[in-house]
Amino acid sequence: MATAAPRKQKQFLFVDDDTGFLNGIRQVFSELSRGTWNIFTAENHAQALAILQKNRMDVVVLDFDMPVMDGLQFLRLLGKTHPGQQVVILTGRATDENRNACLQSGAALFLEKLITPDGFAAAFAALDALASAVPQEGFRGMMRRVGLQEVLQMECLGRKSSILEVFGENGRGRIYIADGSIIHAESGSLQGEVALYGLLGMRGGEFNLQPFAEPPTRSISGHYEFLLMEAARLNDEGTTFISQRSASPPAESATLPAAQASLPAQSTGVNVRIDEIVLCSGAGEVLYDWECRSLERRLGLIAQVEQQATQLSTLLPSGRFDRLEVTTPAGRVVCQVQPHIRLFVRSSVSPDLGS
Repeated sequence: MATAAPRKQKQFLFVDDDTGFLNGIRQVFSELSRGTWNIFTAENHAQALAILQKNRMDVVVLDFDMPVMDGLQFLRLLGKTHPGQQVVILTGRATDENRNACLQSGAALFLEKLITPDGFAAAFAALDALASAVPQEGFRGMMRRVGLQEVLQMECLGRKSSILEVFGENGRGRIYIADGSIIHAESGSLQGEVALYGLLGMRGGEFNLQPFAEPPTRSISGHYEFLLMEAARLNDEGTTFISQRSASPPAESATLPAAQASLPAQSTGVNVRIDEIVLCSGAGEVLYDWECRSLERRLGLIAQVEQQATQLSTLLPSGRFDRLEVTTPAGRVVCQVQPHIRLFVRSSVSPDLGS
């Protein structure tokens, strides 16, 4: 007989400068929830932001009267740093003026702080209902229809600037997008393209789009279309990447230069290194080239592959030929021709001394 999967705990963060009130809230609401709530507490906005940096919350509950930054100011800050976060104001000063200001600034609820059994029960019911109404799908529920690559593509096509946070069983990380370009990725001790491909290779988890902030370094410079195509190819071939659960590499190797990362192949015991890239539009316009020894010759090869692919398609009724791949002991050359894009990639291999 199949047993029902355990229900995921609802995540709550209560922010109040009164330590006694926080302790009381934790005790009473833990009992009322019967283990279905996971309650975090913070005594000021700095502690709250640190908790939110590491944990996803269904609901954040703010006291209105706090020193340094009051509840209304913190509510407005959360609207910029954590858009879409459900925020509730819980206060003992429930004036119409405060209520209107908070609701207009994005608060989901404005509740009066009534320290009585009935007051706690009413607040618990309202907060529990709000948390239940928060969509629980995100990346986890949408993976069958929309993956991280589609999210990145939409952000890049819209020339947006944002940070895509990714959470999964094998790790977590961030992908930075600036004006439609992927400029940096980090996952544990890894940075650059290795981190990007590792995050895009995750099979499940959650994601969250955050407002853009400048990364510590800009480690990626390739065109987003090539990066996504290369990630898809690596996933198809079953290439795996070092996750943040692996032993940390030496400090000097923590940052890997863009387009120069050595990618560990899963079963061959070799490192794959990208040496040369050319990316063109469907009309033949060069969109991006990196370490290209002879751009004119590479463009000539792409044109020749396109011409031969067209001829082969007429000779053999087997569909459209669009990819030439040459593999040698020293490496591989891939030339792909699609209606909207032309791609040339040359890579080399070397023994993996750590295998």
